[in-house]
Amino acid sequence: MNALLAKCFPAKYTEMVISKHNTCFGMCPHHLLPVIYRISMAYIPTEKVLGLSKLSRLARLMSRAPRLQEDLTHELADILHQDLASQGSAVYIEGLHMCMAARGVGAHEARLVTSGVRGVFLELATREEFIKLVVAPPTTLV
Repeated sequence: MNALLAKCFPAKYTEMVISKHNTCFGMCPHHLLPVIYRISMAYIPTEKVLGLSKLSRLARLMSRAPRLQEDLTHELADILHQDLASQGSAVYIEGLHMCMAARGVGAHEARLVTSGVRGVFLELATREEFIKLVVAPPTTLV
């Protein structure tokens, strides 16, 4: 992970950097069944910005191991805030848990939503801007 976070560049700006709707796959630690995550992450840089693909790679790397979605959310927020020395970070995850969809409860459309914020994202206006930008449906670019 340190090598992944080492791919940084000098920050010229201090506006929000967002990587949204990253599809990742994980495993429920209780039932050992798959979880499909849609992960959106943001941070506000101080001195450095992470290489473009590194946010997606970080999400995929962290989501692989069996872990609670709540833990994944807060671990990603901590990494983006502490390891990048950012002004703040925010993570929003929607998870489709096969332990709910395929087992007795049969919640085929139910999604677990978790969020974690650090630093300046604790301020309501910054948090609302992030949520507004990531909850909007994905746009078609081509």
